[in-house]
Amino acid sequence: MNVRWTLAMLALAVPVVMVACSAENEAENQSSETDPGTSLLTTTTRPSPTAREIYDLVAPSVAFLETDVSTGSAVLTDDGWVVTNAHVVWPRDSVRLVFADGEEHEDVPVQRIDDYLDLALLGPIESERRGIPLLESIDVATADEVYLIGYPAESEDFPTPSITRGLVARLRRWEATGFDFIQSDTAIAGGQSGGALVAADGTVIGISGLTFSDAGFALSLPIDAVTEAVADLVIGASPQPFADSINIAPQVREAEIRLSHTWDEEAFVFEGADEPTSLTLAGGSEPFLTVLDTFGEMIYPAADEEPEITADGRVFTFDTGGFGPVYAYVTDVSVDATIVVTSDQAFSHVIDKDDARLLRIGSTTEGSFGIPGDYDWFAIELNAGEAITVDVDSLGDVELLIDTADAESIPLAEDFDSGGGLFDTNPEVEFTADQAGVYVIVIYEAFAEAPAGYVLTVE
Repeated sequence: MNVRWTLAMLALAVPVVMVACSAENEAENQSSETDPGTSLLTTTTRPSPTAREIYDLVAPSVAFLETDVSTGSAVLTDDGWVVTNAHVVWPRDSVRLVFADGEEHEDVPVQRIDDYLDLALLGPIESERRGIPLLESIDVATADEVYLIGYPAESEDFPTPSITRGLVARLRRWEATGFDFIQSDTAIAGGQSGGALVAADGTVIGISGLTFSDAGFALSLPIDAVTEAVADLVIGASPQPFADSINIAPQVREAEIRLSHTWDEEAFVFEGADEPTSLTLAGGSEPFLTVLDTFGEMIYPAADEEPEITADGRVFTFDTGGFGPVYAYVTDVSVDATIVVTSDQAFSHVIDKDDARLLRIGSTTEGSFGIPGDYDWFAIELNAGEAITVDVDSLGDVELLIDTADAESIPLAEDFDSGGGLFDTNPEVEFTADQAGVYVIVIYEAFAEAPAGYVLTVE
């Protein structure tokens, strides 16, 4: 059943149907030119709401969302929950919300995220305002007029939502989920993510969040998919098994790690410090450190930075500028390396439950890139001459490689975007083992700006 949320003022403008009267009434009411044997049927259709009426209806339920590192948009539902994109709130556990009339909510908790669909559930909040109903089905087609309401490129503390108008360019099917993303030519910019896509009758039919191609098409998750995901998030069920693939251990200043092969890595989270941070790696063959900020930008190493070699190990120094969190990755060129990590600043070890899983031909595995720069690796045992096809489906820009565990140079096979998927950019590799043994399948995001879920298939 298609349930439509329309303007209250239009409820009275129902179609008026005038049917044929009796012959006597016709004689009284019709002119002599009218054929008394012809019945009259006149239909008055309800007028479509204006853009202003749609804005007045929906905008009060769309909030400006702010963290210390990002801004975006969010939609209040009719049961007090707030929905936005996961990439808008990540990696924070609370946000600030402001509505168009100035109603402000500080420290709204991020309850759960679905990083496969790029959704986050916030709240619930207490508010007297009307929320958006989450519909179980919608009626949308190519060439339908739509509006996008949100807060693009805002820097004010109490901004006003904006509205843009466009057309549904097409429905873009994502086979992995069975959902049709709504592709429209509505103008979209940074900060618009999490906003409301609205049909011409005032129905909210999607949550915006993605752009497609250089033309800047907006992609919105349809509201029926949002409804299904939110229902699971509210009760604590994971829409996907990988929703909690990352565990953050308590803070320490020393930890021991083991790296199984050259593609293996261990990650540590540092909160921002005002002074430079020193980190020492002892053991292994040639341990190395890479540090990324919240947006996946490299903090260390710079072009001229090298570790200091001391009796205690290799000492790395990096400066966060007081901003955090930052993510430090430890790697080594050797196989089966044991390394002791120490620092003058407290850090948390990231436990990645996706790593080191054994795959088999015919298997499908789900996982998540939970932090910027996350590499997930899997092992598969192949016979000499055995051929496999590996495919990864994700909203993220994923890269895929296959190699041996003791490789030190170019991977045996790799790919970036030859597969299908929502954007036709999924990686896919066809690989034949030249000798029997254990091979490593490694996947990672090309642009590590936000969490992303994936489905990996081996055939």
